[in-house]
Amino acid sequence: MKLLALCLSFIPLIAFSQIRVDDVGDGWKQQVEQALQLIHDVDSVKYEIVLTYCDHISYALTPYSTSESGHVILLATAEMRRGNINDIASAIVHESLHLYFQRYPIGLDPNDEEALCYAYEIEFLKQIPNIEPWLIDHAMKYYLYFSEQ
Repeated sequence: MKLLALCLSFIPLIAFSQIRVDDVGDGWKQQVEQALQLIHDVDSVKYEIVLTYCDHISYALTPYSTSESGHVILLATAEMRRGNINDIASAIVHESLHLYFQRYPIGLDPNDEEALCYAYEIEFLKQIPNIEPWLIDHAMKYYLYFSEQ
C-alpha cells in the first residue's frame, strides 16, 4: 500500500513537468497551454516531438518566433498579441522541428531547414478543422520563398 501511495505521489510531477511555460501576464500562458492542447488533439506525433525536444516556452521581442539553446521555443510577442491559438500552435510545431534539427544536425542548408519546417507546419495546419486560410497562405508563402533560395 505504501508503494502505491509513493508511486501515485509522482503522477503530478510527471504530468506537469514536461514543458515550462513562462507566465508574463496578459493570459499568454493560458494561450500557450491551449495551443499545446490543440497540438495534442490534432496530431499526437507532432505533440510528442514538442514534448521530446522542448522543455521551456517563453516570449521574445522578435519579428518571428524562434528557438534557442536546443530546448527553448521563443514565441514572438506580436504573435502572442494576436491571440490566435491556431497561429500559436503552428509556431510551436514549426519551432519544435528546428529544435529537433538542433539536437540532430544533418548538415542542412539553413534555407532548406526553414523550408522543411514550413512544410511540417503546413501539414499540421491542414489537419485543424476550419483553419483560417491566411495561416496556410502565410506558411505556404514562406515555404516557397525558402525553397527557392
